[in-house]
Amino acid sequence: MSSISSPLRLPLFRALWLGSIVSNIGTTMNDTAAVWTMTTLTASPTMVSLMQTMSSLPLFLFALPAGALADLVNRRRLILFAQTGALLTALGMAALAWFGMLDESLLLLATFQLGLAAAFTTPAWQALVPEIVERPQLSQAIALSGVGYNIARAVGPIAGGMLVASLGPAPVFALNAVSFVAVIVVMSTGTYIATPRSAQREQMLGAMAAAIRYVKHAPAMRAVLGRGGVHMFSAVAPVVLLPIIVHSRGWTGSDFGLLMGCYGGGAIAVALLLLPKMRARFSFDQLLFGASLTSAVATLSLAFAPEMISMAVILSVTGGAWITGLNTFSFASQSAFPNWVRARSSAIYLVVMQGAFAAGAVTWGQMTGHFGAPVALATAAAGLVGSAVLSRLVPISHVEKLDLSPSDHGHGHHLVNEPAPQDGPILVTIEYHIDPEDSVEFRAAMYHLRKIRLRDGAFRCSVFVDLDDLTLYRETFLVGSWAEHLRQHERSTMEDRTIEQAVLAFHRGDELPRVRHWLMTNLREKRSV
Repeated sequence: MSSISSPLRLPLFRALWLGSIVSNIGTTMNDTAAVWTMTTLTASPTMVSLMQTMSSLPLFLFALPAGALADLVNRRRLILFAQTGALLTALGMAALAWFGMLDESLLLLATFQLGLAAAFTTPAWQALVPEIVERPQLSQAIALSGVGYNIARAVGPIAGGMLVASLGPAPVFALNAVSFVAVIVVMSTGTYIATPRSAQREQMLGAMAAAIRYVKHAPAMRAVLGRGGVHMFSAVAPVVLLPIIVHSRGWTGSDFGLLMGCYGGGAIAVALLLLPKMRARFSFDQLLFGASLTSAVATLSLAFAPEMISMAVILSVTGGAWITGLNTFSFASQSAFPNWVRARSSAIYLVVMQGAFAAGAVTWGQMTGHFGAPVALATAAAGLVGSAVLSRLVPISHVEKLDLSPSDHGHGHHLVNEPAPQDGPILVTIEYHIDPEDSVEFRAAMYHLRKIRLRDGAFRCSVFVDLDDLTLYRETFLVGSWAEHLRQHERSTMEDRTIEQAVLAFHRGDELPRVRHWLMTNLREKRSV
């Protein structure tokens, strides 16, 4: 197994990784200063927890259209546009803070705007990683991305906490604005490798619908999303409640930054020293089982930590469990969908994870306001135990073995009357001659093939048997247009090919199954088709 640092030998990945670290240091400094500023403006736990919600909500609301856009346009330009918007927002925050005009509402609004920039950056950014590195290095690249973020999480809060305590929030917000320049420079000057787009260009709404349809008919992806959402909802509690706990004990902004640095430091240590070895030895489900239980124990312990040193140790363990769970879910999601829908599926993954993050932030903040932080943390710990149980009930380890590379076994069309790309709907029929003794096994194989048809573009798929000839089965599926049917062939993966061949193995006869294409005709039109 290659080392965790092997993707850094690729110049483009290295430049992107370093640029993201600089930007994330600025972001985590900004987050620390903003959250601490909110605690000085209001004593309401709900308002403080809303900072996490406003940061995550844009990803929940806009990640899917942003992901669809990233699959349709130049991803480099999309990232540049979003990062420029973030830079301007951070400058505005600095100016408002400098002149004493930053209140609770404006702080929440600015946090939402920075989250909006992240919503349009992240799906495109995540989709770049599998294009730059080969699949054997994908786990290491994802782990390095986590390491980079947690380097920022270790350094940024400490620096941000010290600066906000000594100079106030305005210089921190200004430094965050400067940090966005790193990504802008890398994306402006780096050699960008664009993924080949389909010859049949999709529209925005159609691209979004294709992503939702893919997830709906991809059980592996649904399992990853469900498990990830449950885990994130509870695992976010320590991060959300830490500023409330620190402020209630009369500690300073520097103390808060130091404790957040311990959280990030624990994540870095685990990602660099333990995670590569654990990934080589344990399955996804085993890793997630251990991460969930460890996080549950640490979260419960945090509720009763008597002083800062014990809290720092607990947060280091919590950070290590966090990066283990997050890296495993990220790698599992990247393994569960093919390249043609990568940015959009990454966006759906972000929608679920950030939606759980935002919902968890509100829930734990409200619970703290009514019952206190110990009750909220104990409840979150119980939720993490439930996440560990799901490792046994809804396993996802099998997604690592899926081969979703393009199969390139497209079906050539030699039609007398070739339709225009926008013509449709198109009905495709395929006739199979089956030994009646194999009918049960054939229908079972067709069940899996039907999911592929629906996932890749069909909006209806059925199988019929001829009542005059029980050896003859006819598969039928409807596609919205001829262009969408051509995209079906482009979307086929090696995993799909295996399922198709399992169906074809039941076909009897010297010739291949007969395939026919039918164009729906308008009975009210007086012209010929």
